[in-house]
Amino acid sequence: MSVDSAQLLRQAFGALEPDALAECQSICATYSLTPNDLFIRWQTLLLNRYAGDATVQPTRDRLLEIRAAIARDHERAHPTATHAPLTKLSRNRERPHYDKTSVEGLLQGMTATPRDMAPRTPQSTRRVGLLRATPATGRKAGEQMSPSVFAQPSPGAAQYKTRGNAGRTEDTLHQELLAHVQPATAPVVLTDLCQRVAGVSVESSDESDGDADEQPARPQRMRYMFEKKTVRTDSINRRIERMAVDTKTAYSIEALANPTYPHQDAVTAVGRIINAAVDDAAAEAGAAPLSADTLFLETSRRLGNGRRIPLDVRAAPSYALFPGQVVAVEGSNPKGSEFAVSRFHTLPRLPHPCIADRPAPVAPFSAVVAAGPYTLADNLDYEPLSDLVAHAVKAAPSAVFLLGPFVSESHPLVRDGLIDMLPEEIFATKISPQLERLRAGLPPAATVYLVPAPDDMCYPYASYPQPAFPRDLLARLAVPDAVESLPNPAQVSVNGVAVTLANIDALFHMVKQEVTRLPALTDRLPRLAWHL
Repeated sequence: MSVDSAQLLRQAFGALEPDALAECQSICATYSLTPNDLFIRWQTLLLNRYAGDATVQPTRDRLLEIRAAIARDHERAHPTATHAPLTKLSRNRERPHYDKTSVEGLLQGMTATPRDMAPRTPQSTRRVGLLRATPATGRKAGEQMSPSVFAQPSPGAAQYKTRGNAGRTEDTLHQELLAHVQPATAPVVLTDLCQRVAGVSVESSDESDGDADEQPARPQRMRYMFEKKTVRTDSINRRIERMAVDTKTAYSIEALANPTYPHQDAVTAVGRIINAAVDDAAAEAGAAPLSADTLFLETSRRLGNGRRIPLDVRAAPSYALFPGQVVAVEGSNPKGSEFAVSRFHTLPRLPHPCIADRPAPVAPFSAVVAAGPYTLADNLDYEPLSDLVAHAVKAAPSAVFLLGPFVSESHPLVRDGLIDMLPEEIFATKISPQLERLRAGLPPAATVYLVPAPDDMCYPYASYPQPAFPRDLLARLAVPDAVESLPNPAQVSVNGVAVTLANIDALFHMVKQEVTRLPALTDRLPRLAWHL
């Protein structure tokens, strides 16, 4: 670049090292950027990576990060046609190639395919009948078709239709409540409890003095994958403090102790169980399960300045612990280096949420709750979903909660590459018509809610927790406008009744990390459910 451009770069960035200046000139020349455009990119990097710290200097390594980001943006704006090798998922060479790096690219296949690009029926889908036309469909060979078109039912579908317990109620709890169940005549009052819980002021459990002010948490909009560590630690601290106050009241304890200080006599402390042998990521992956030798107790800011102390549980007669569990321990710390536990107190049950402004009187309501994948293992015909819709239409509940996955990545046909349709196409052609049928068959006052799942292929966010389905995505999936979406997990109040929806197998993760000794509940599944 010219000398004038170098001067403009120095005017924008200030003093630059020779290698950094050369890199700036190279970036501007390669991507046709002005010095001002490059400086805006630098400011964006400062805000996102360094919290706007103006003391951070534009070194060559940091400029290389900007170059990589510009290159990615340039590739997205100017995609090049790439042809994948012939595999089970791309046997038809005449089909258009979609950009699978974004949901928008994947949804391109939902549009009608031109006749000159009409796909042939691949051998893989011919085996399972995903794209085979029948006289009932009225479609011609080569047209884009739903995966439900089977010339003959699969073995699983045949067994499903001839099952002997179809429509049978296996068990009923509180049968006396069935007399109060009526078809929905008025819309249910659904309130999001998450913001209410976040806005509750937590009383301090620091009994040394009462002049310390605890700032109440303010409700705030959460940005997915942009959670700050301070927000997470504040939430954990409030949970420990809340349980400390409840424990002190339930057991009439005069004062809770700081377990990290030396105590010759028996004291009671409240904290969180931590597996300090490994970091959080390795613990979740199961690299080092929790054991009696790696137990640590993490305190709150008021009870112990957030410090951790090893736990000696050899004298405890009974316990059942898992990482993240809030516990009340009784014991001593003679040397100040290890807390010797003599017993674990049973934590008091959490109080039911109090909805002060709920309408009165609250009418009874009924709900249908179901979880995916809503189809059999050897086809994508979604016969169970069709039967579920028929049951819901007959029962006429006030609310229907449908939890994913709707198109599961672990489905054998999807996992083995035996389909020739995009997951969004499967959703739009198989699930959305059932949702339309459900919405049309329910009373106008009833509401249908969708909850995502981590292994759902039609959902852009694969990690837990998950936000609700974006409205534009629901429109592209042809979901009826009257169908609503909830995040995963969700805590809502339905006519004043607290309902929590967590679409994840929490017991599966707890069972891998739990450490026990002569627990009061010897049956493992009821014990894990009691923890929740």
